[in-house]
Amino acid sequence: MRQERLKRWTTPRAGSRFSRSSAGRSRNIRRKLGRKLKEPRFWVVVFELDDVVPRRDSGKPNLYVAVTVDEPARRIEALAKGKGPKWLRGHLIRLRDDLTSGPFLLREEAAAERRAAVRCLQSEGFTVNRGANVWTVYVIELDAKGCKDPGQGFVYVGMTAKSPEERFEEHTKGRRNKHGPLYAPVVKKWGRRLRMDLAPDTKYFDLASAKAAEKRWCLKLQAEGFRAVGGH
Repeated sequence: MRQERLKRWTTPRAGSRFSRSSAGRSRNIRRKLGRKLKEPRFWVVVFELDDVVPRRDSGKPNLYVAVTVDEPARRIEALAKGKGPKWLRGHLIRLRDDLTSGPFLLREEAAAERRAAVRCLQSEGFTVNRGANVWTVYVIELDAKGCKDPGQGFVYVGMTAKSPEERFEEHTKGRRNKHGPLYAPVVKKWGRRLRMDLAPDTKYFDLASAKAAEKRWCLKLQAEGFRAVGGH
């Protein structure tokens, strides 16, 4: 069942559960390094934790995902003795052998697998390596004076990993950071109030899904007669 779910994201190669890295590129690297390489020895290990941070999805536990040269069973013994990140100590529950992959010949292959595993598991709702971001789509009502034909209402659609209230304040107060503006000019000028009653009641566990939902929701409101902007 696990492999069936992974087919949505990946085309696994030997040793891999998550990564779709180029097998040809790996062969080229191995060919160049040929004589220097020994047996495969890099693992991508996944451990289940207690609630070291609040769960993003109440039904999906915290996980720790890492690359190691130790075999998985030896690695969990070392972590249980206090080796590894300080924040992990006292929070280990068990090895998730169903999610662990390897061994890999090259560290680069294992690193690519780890990145793919983190993305995949996060998109399923797991809290990975204390990454607690959850995205929501929000709707802000704009002053009808800001457009010629407001229809059912003039609104802005956005998505955020912050609270909708914090994001609304950033827009209306013209907040900035070192990278530039954190606001949309149309909201800064015409923003009136949050309209979460017009927004989807859904959590999104990765940025790509949130962006797609933002665009879909903007088009949906437009189809319902709203003058909806944003939805990048």
